[in-house]
Amino acid sequence: MSLVSGDKLSQKFRDQVVLDAVSFTVTDDDRIGLVGRNGTGKTTLLEILAGLSEADSGEVTQSRGCVIDIFEQDKTDILDMDLFAYVESVRADLLTIRGKMSELEEHLERAPHDSAALSQLGNLHTRFEHLGGFTFESEIHAILEGLGFEKERLRDRLRTFSGGEKNRASLARLLAGRGTLLLLDEPTNHLDIESTAWLEEYLRSTHKAYIVVSHDRAFLTRVVDSIWELNRGKIDLYRGGFERYVADRAMRRDQHEHLYTLQQQQILKIEDFIRRNMAGQKTKQAQSRLKFLGRIKRLPPPKTDQTIRKMNLTSSGRSFHHVLSVQSATLGYGKNEILSDVTFDLYRGDKVGVVGRNGSGKTTLIRALLGEISPIKGELELGDKVSVAYFDQEQSDLNPEGTVLENLWELDPLVPAEKMRAFLGRFGFSDEDHFKLVGSLSGGEKTKLALARLIYKPANFIILDEPTNHLDIQSREALEEGLQHFDGSCLIVSHDRYFLDRVANKIFHVNDGRINQYLGNYTDFKERTAPKPAPQAPKSNETRVSYATSKEQSRNTGKKKKELASVRSRITDFEKELITLDSAIRQDIPRDDWAALNAAARRKQVVEESLLEHYARLESLEKELNG
Repeated sequence: MSLVSGDKLSQKFRDQVVLDAVSFTVTDDDRIGLVGRNGTGKTTLLEILAGLSEADSGEVTQSRGCVIDIFEQDKTDILDMDLFAYVESVRADLLTIRGKMSELEEHLERAPHDSAALSQLGNLHTRFEHLGGFTFESEIHAILEGLGFEKERLRDRLRTFSGGEKNRASLARLLAGRGTLLLLDEPTNHLDIESTAWLEEYLRSTHKAYIVVSHDRAFLTRVVDSIWELNRGKIDLYRGGFERYVADRAMRRDQHEHLYTLQQQQILKIEDFIRRNMAGQKTKQAQSRLKFLGRIKRLPPPKTDQTIRKMNLTSSGRSFHHVLSVQSATLGYGKNEILSDVTFDLYRGDKVGVVGRNGSGKTTLIRALLGEISPIKGELELGDKVSVAYFDQEQSDLNPEGTVLENLWELDPLVPAEKMRAFLGRFGFSDEDHFKLVGSLSGGEKTKLALARLIYKPANFIILDEPTNHLDIQSREALEEGLQHFDGSCLIVSHDRYFLDRVANKIFHVNDGRINQYLGNYTDFKERTAPKPAPQAPKSNETRVSYATSKEQSRNTGKKKKELASVRSRITDFEKELITLDSAIRQDIPRDDWAALNAAARRKQVVEESLLEHYARLESLEKELNG
């Protein structure tokens, strides 16, 4: 069932086209990942769908019964409520009924024979139960616990929470609401890995549809079954999960680039013929080809991502082999011990990923390594010729009142402006971006500027605190590649599992005041710490054979049911595509656009053949399962 649709939505900011006559439909079983580089308009599209802003042109149609809830970053401004009350307030309908029930119960204590009040209370009780009122509070507790809130803080005022905690409170409120379509803008920012994993399971099991904006590739892989890529004002639809999107996107771009190159070669040949023959014996042929040239439907140039293309991290020189030694250290503030018995060594070339729940002590470890706090006990010592650089996720070293160029130039004031501007260009900043005030930049732009500052001054030991927050996928990939080739050492606090898998060769798990060390990347760490299945009592041989046979039959049946669903889905897709192709061939494609007509006809033949194959397989599977 359709929940909401957009028809030819267009939006422009200044001279930039954000949405260019885009049309789409969202159904009640859609799980959509909305991706694209920073600044392409993803948040704008969500706000238009939620009715928070209007498009310049086009129309949004919402079906009856569709309730849209949107999660936005940094939007919690209700500070006088306590955490639980804030989340609970999303269900004003339940709170109203509960209040009326309480009033009636008090009244009936005074007038127990009031039959009208008793009947009204019974009706309210039934309605309250139907709306989930009796399980609502326990659901809120589960959501808040899943998002990492401690029970002791549920009645604390929101003003006492950090910015990241307020964001998590807003997310909890959205999840507890009645929305049938959830719009989630970067929901995993400010979530640790455990809370992210909980959110994944919640979304995978929910009956609600959702569109999620995220650059977390592991998260997208687990929670979406289609991708909308927003680029140059258009939405490119990719069916299948995130990994399928990555493969299909590369294939589509290769095909487009190939066709574009062929068309450009054809155009050049025609233009050359026209130039050589317009005034000669073949004038009529030249004129004919000139008319043909005017009718050709020209393919747009291949899309390019205006983002960080390459991030070369150079060290300040080789340190001694032993970069850092921490021996039996207790870390904390005054008498408040956060981490105890911390012992580890870092060597040149180590890339350490630090993981753990929010509040577990990761920031305390960083502050100790930076020398901002001294160990309460034990020793912490940097090796010889070690130079340290630090990426602060709060970007506290940026001057919000200075321009982008000034924030980089202050590191090396004697360098010519042209060199600084060329350096900024490597991080996706256009010429006009150089003069923007830092305070007006998006979160992703601030992160890229902070990384540019970090990389401009070489070091051989880099400490990074959540470096991928607000970075788009292409920028994350550039940072990953840069760190992979960096010949120094790194310590990286991150909740991006995909990022840690590609970069880390050691994992430090901060938990219960301790730091446990594991060789390998994040996936290796999870495999080593996964709970072992409980041993089972041995079974008789006959039972084992029967169980094995039954399990194999069940597995085969499950596979066939899964394949049946897939075949039915593919048949639906092919039938829709066939209708679209027929319409295109009959009326949409101009009669003189031979290339497009030929391509559509060839595709139609492929689709028809595929449909026949899938119909045959459908019949076969249904017989096997029903037989």
